[in-house]
Amino acid sequence: MEPTLNGTGFMYRKLDPYAEAFIEQARLEGGLYLDMGCAYGIASIAALEAGGQVTACDPEAGHLKILLENTPEALRENLLCITDELPGLNLPDDRYDAILCSRVLHFLDGSAIDASVRKMHRWLKPGGRLYLVADTPYGIWRRLIPIFEARRERGDRWPGLMIGLENYLPVEPEARAVDGSPFMNLLDPELLTRICTEADFSIEQAGFIERTDFRGKARMDGRENAGICAIKPR
Repeated sequence: MEPTLNGTGFMYRKLDPYAEAFIEQARLEGGLYLDMGCAYGIASIAALEAGGQVTACDPEAGHLKILLENTPEALRENLLCITDELPGLNLPDDRYDAILCSRVLHFLDGSAIDASVRKMHRWLKPGGRLYLVADTPYGIWRRLIPIFEARRERGDRWPGLMIGLENYLPVEPEARAVDGSPFMNLLDPELLTRICTEADFSIEQAGFIERTDFRGKARMDGRENAGICAIKPR
C-alpha cells in the first residue's frame, strides 16, 4: 500500500482480479484502454506492456509524472496522460475497448457516481468492458457495518455514505492515509450492479474481492473490496 500524493487514499501494488482482467483484455485484443484514477499507474504500465494503447487519467499531476518516468521509453508513444477527474472529465464517445476505474467511485457522492458511470458508458465502444473496484464496509471501515446494513434494510439508496471519517477511522496506518477526504461512499457488489444496470450496462461478473494483503488481515473476512465487470451492449 502506497499513499497517494494528494492525501485522499492509497494505491495497492498487488493487482486485484478486475485489474488483471483489464490487462488480460489488452493482451488478447489490443486496442484503446482508459485507466481512470490511475494513481502511480501500475495497471497502466501493465496494460501498455500487454499491447494496449492507454489513456491514464488522475487528478494529481505528480502521479502522472511518476507514471511517465516509470514507463519504458519504447511504450511512451502509446501512453496519453490526462490530469482530470470524475465526474467533470469529458472524453470522446465510443472510443475505448475497456475502462478500469479502481478505488475511485467511493470518493464520490451518489449523483456523481451515477453521472460518472453514465459517462464511462458513452466512452466505451459497443461491446467494451467497464471494470470497477471500490471499498466496502467490510475492510478497514468495519465500524460502519451495522449502520450500512441497517440503512440497506430500510432501503437507503447510498447506505455506505460516511461523513466525518474520524468517527469510523481505525488506528491502522493504511486508514490514516484517507483522513483528508471529507466523506466516503462505500459500495458492495449489489450496489455496483444497480449502478451499472441503471446506466444500461449488462453485467458479466460482480463480487467481493478478498484482500489478504491488507494490514490487520486477521480482522478481514474476504469482502474487503467489491468489483464488477460490465459490458456496453453492442
